[in-house]
Amino acid sequence: MSDLNKVSLIDTSEEEQASLVQAIPAPTAPALKEHDNLLDDVVEDVQQHTTASTTTEPETKQQQDEAIILATSAKEEGWEDDKKEHPLASLSLEEYENNDPWAAQPEDNALLQADVEEEDEDHAEAALVQQPVATTTVFDADNRHEPVNEEQLDEDTSATKGFQNFHDSDKIDDLNVKGQLPEWLVGEHFTIGPSTFDIKYTRKIEIDGELQNASAFYTFGHWFDALPLVNRFDLNGSRNSVTYRHRSTSRRLVEKIREHHGYAPQHPNALYMSNTNQTVLSKFLGSSKANKPDAEPCAARILANIPGLEGRLFAQNYANHVQELDPFDLKPTRLLQWNEINPKFKGTSSCPNGKYDVRTGEYINFSMEVGYQSVKYNFFSISDKNPKGSLLASVTAPMAYVNNFSMTPKYIIFVMCPILANAGGVKYNWNESIMDSFSFRPSEPTLFYVISREKGDVVATYRSDPCFVFNHINAFEDDRDGVYLDMICYPDDTIARQLTTEYLRNPSTMQPSRLVASEVRRYLLANIEEEKITYMANNSLIPSKTSVTTRIFGLFGKKQTPASNDLEYNNQNQDMNKWYSWMPIASYDKRVQPSIELPQINPKFSMYKHTIMYGLGFSAASSLKDGAIWDSIVKTNMDTKQIEASWHQDFCYPSEAVFVPRPSIGPEDEVGEDEGVLISVVMNSAKSTSFLLVLDAGSLNVLATADLERLVPLSFAHGSYRLREN
Repeated sequence: MSDLNKVSLIDTSEEEQASLVQAIPAPTAPALKEHDNLLDDVVEDVQQHTTASTTTEPETKQQQDEAIILATSAKEEGWEDDKKEHPLASLSLEEYENNDPWAAQPEDNALLQADVEEEDEDHAEAALVQQPVATTTVFDADNRHEPVNEEQLDEDTSATKGFQNFHDSDKIDDLNVKGQLPEWLVGEHFTIGPSTFDIKYTRKIEIDGELQNASAFYTFGHWFDALPLVNRFDLNGSRNSVTYRHRSTSRRLVEKIREHHGYAPQHPNALYMSNTNQTVLSKFLGSSKANKPDAEPCAARILANIPGLEGRLFAQNYANHVQELDPFDLKPTRLLQWNEINPKFKGTSSCPNGKYDVRTGEYINFSMEVGYQSVKYNFFSISDKNPKGSLLASVTAPMAYVNNFSMTPKYIIFVMCPILANAGGVKYNWNESIMDSFSFRPSEPTLFYVISREKGDVVATYRSDPCFVFNHINAFEDDRDGVYLDMICYPDDTIARQLTTEYLRNPSTMQPSRLVASEVRRYLLANIEEEKITYMANNSLIPSKTSVTTRIFGLFGKKQTPASNDLEYNNQNQDMNKWYSWMPIASYDKRVQPSIELPQINPKFSMYKHTIMYGLGFSAASSLKDGAIWDSIVKTNMDTKQIEASWHQDFCYPSEAVFVPRPSIGPEDEVGEDEGVLISVVMNSAKSTSFLLVLDAGSLNVLATADLERLVPLSFAHGSYRLREN
């Protein structure tokens, strides 16, 4: 930054101020970057042809002709004194429920920026500054407490920009790092998210008796269905550098969709909630050939390693596919299905959120095998010592949509929410989308299957309130033969149906108008060994795939009513005559105020008692706003039930914040639970760009940022990292 840009106008006359302003050279427009993009014609006029979007491409920002110079100088002491505390930082859950902390809070809750006093009108006129619609204060890198200038921002500062197509390229960028990375942070950070929502195609139409070409668009209907984008960040703390590269990993599928004017997958669970734009006949005429690696979208999770599999980077989808990627250029190189690794791992779908046991070196997951009259969930284990893997247990249970599970050293905790298959799974077998194949049944309980890892069998089942779950947090055992399980819970599946492309691009049309709030619940599965006898005597009463729909109205023809959402599930009286009345109850309590998603803990505490949890939350300004999505990163204490710290910056929307623990430097170096960093890709809507954010995991203070110089779409998927050994 030049000295001219740092000059203060406080002690100068009006004539000197005017001369200084005129002397500041106007910024030159940056040269447009060329992109090797297969989708150059995809986004050009998508808003004119699709009803799913009314948001236009962000226009190039107009260069300002005049310098914007602030007349106030924030001193370091004043900066620290004026920092605002997060409105939930000192509230317990009980205090929150009795007194809504959002109601009396000011809308400005930016923890990254200083509180700068507003300039009076006379000084604004003297500085010849025209106030923009929205502004942000920019600080000098050498002294962040001295405001240098204000930048004019886009009028649209909403999150809708994060749900548009991404322009792909094969370029590797050296990013400009502001701040200082920890010296120990040397490695790769991988994220995966949406790249392509809309694909333009040409079709023939008849006009006045003549065939003419017309353009149309195929739009994926859900956030989770957009074709994937993989991002790789190489961080080097000792050099304080970050390099970045990215790749759309389904380029072949783009051409296939353009050719067929839609997408008709040949297997179940390929779409979350999208219209295929194809006829039933397309399911019979589809190719029986195996898909090429870049023709199968895998966008639910990315892993830097899967024990037992050769390769250094893998992506997974909601079906049973594992896509190997080249870790350097991110090109798909191989496509696997779990039953190809071991025929016993049969199933048309699998969980994208498998678990890793660092003690045993095992990667554990399950596949769902749909039979004629029953459904089996086949839990399996693979490791470097046993690359072919082994079958741990097969659980016969109702056919349900299950996105996650938990694990302890002794048990696998398989939670089945009552989002059950329609018509015995017929629609699922016809390859319809997940949310079209399953429906939430509020009259059915949430089931908890406790599977012994040693015995390879179910040892107990529990029941609790009906709920819907995207993500588990952790599970751990106590010393009284019980297991505690932490999950992010919703009252039903409405949240999944709110995250459609149409609602996210047009938040004013969202139904309901606000995202459904989640609850952080801690469940207790007590006296597991004692409940084994109860399970052995009654497990035959658990509905199978075909009988579950007949039991929705109870064993005696009485229609069931939804269970209450009290602190604990205690509807024993009204449930005495239900098929699940023999099951012990999994009680729970609420741990953190709503609403948090994409939870993270220190991975070294996985399967053991943890205290600290991180996740995405809402700022005071957005918590009551219709159509708003997560715009903060929060740190919570699960024991005190309090939010300890948070990060928020105006007009910015983070994707998952991945916790990277600080490595120990020796046997006497005990690393604390919150010692490490959080890494997130954040979209700055006001500037129509994104940046990499690195936070201190203890305080959530900003350690470093790196501008990506492009807008990366927001992601709900799970990332990964790989630290290099010293």
